Amino acid sequence: MQAIYPYVQLLHVICAIIFLGYIFFDVIIFSRLKGILGDEFDRVKSAISKKAIKIMPLCLLLLFLTGGMMMSTWVGSKAGGYFQTPLQQIFMIKVILAFVIGAGVVINLTHRTLGKQPPKFLRENLHNIAFVFGFVIVILAKVMFMV
Repeated sequence: MQAIYPYVQLLHVICAIIFLGYIFFDVIIFSRLKGILGDEFDRVKSAISKKAIKIMPLCLLLLFLTGGMMMSTWVGSKAGGYFQTPLQQIFMIKVILAFVIGAGVVINLTHRTLGKQPPKFLRENLHNIAFVFGFVIVILAKVMFMV
């Protein structure tokens, strides 16, 4: 794992930038455009969403796969446990937050695939939750090496 770790980490960071960049755009920028674009807003949002729905699941999958690969370096039996050191504790908080985001995405995509509406709470709040949790994950990624 040590030989490929830098490449896995680079792919992980690129996927995180793409994923959080889209979420940032949707939560911060796009939500402000509704008043400016008026009737065009729905058409523009639909066009962007059609492309994003094809890219984001793959991006999130790669985030989880690369994160899981790197996880073995910091936690587990070879690393001495899961919650023994402050680094491991912060890392596991990141993992939990990431799994909350992932669960929300899986629930949303499953409902859409089955032709159903996702739960109202997720429809209205998933991107806001992913934005906040994603931001916290990025901060914790730096903090875990400071403690």
